[in-house]
Amino acid sequence: MFNYQQLIEQYSIKSIKDINTLFWDEIAFDWIEKYKGMSEKHGVITLQNFYGYAFIIDDGNQHVSKGALPKEILESRVVGAFGISNTSVNQNNRKTMRKWIGKTSEVFGFYGDNYDKGHFIAHGFGGPIDVNLFPQRRDINRGWKPDGKPYREMERFVAANPGTFVFSRPIYNDLSFCPYMLEYGYCDMNLNFFVKQFPNR
Repeated sequence: MFNYQQLIEQYSIKSIKDINTLFWDEIAFDWIEKYKGMSEKHGVITLQNFYGYAFIIDDGNQHVSKGALPKEILESRVVGAFGISNTSVNQNNRKTMRKWIGKTSEVFGFYGDNYDKGHFIAHGFGGPIDVNLFPQRRDINRGWKPDGKPYREMERFVAANPGTFVFSRPIYNDLSFCPYMLEYGYCDMNLNFFVKQFPNR
């Protein structure tokens, strides 16, 4: 796990906006290098803005060689997401989420029967749909049992404090878009980071 708190002094950070800029300019690319080291294969990786949040996306290996057998097609997946929490909640997102890629128990059934359509950046503080959704263990997503309670507490804090810097960094151990672990954290207005890793398999 990265030592995010040391960034405050190392880069003379004075504000949440400075943190967000640092993640755009530096940390996103550190995450990309870390991701490449954990994954035997990857596609084109880009850093994009979705409704004010940054998403690092591996588009997977969607290309086919001419005159040869098709390359292995990997799932597109998120490498990391971050931004400053806000109150711009799209009320149509919930309807869209229910339809996204089909019934949860069917599309995520390969991983088990205990997955939700989780958000890297919660809908409640401005997170989008589509690229922002992933198979997330239900007990973590809903704050059940000791493993999940801290996750929900962290999300509640960010939702209650617009302007907080928040991030999600999935950690993979195969080529699917279902992380085996999720590094989740935020930086409060006093420039204190709170970061924890949560199991997802």
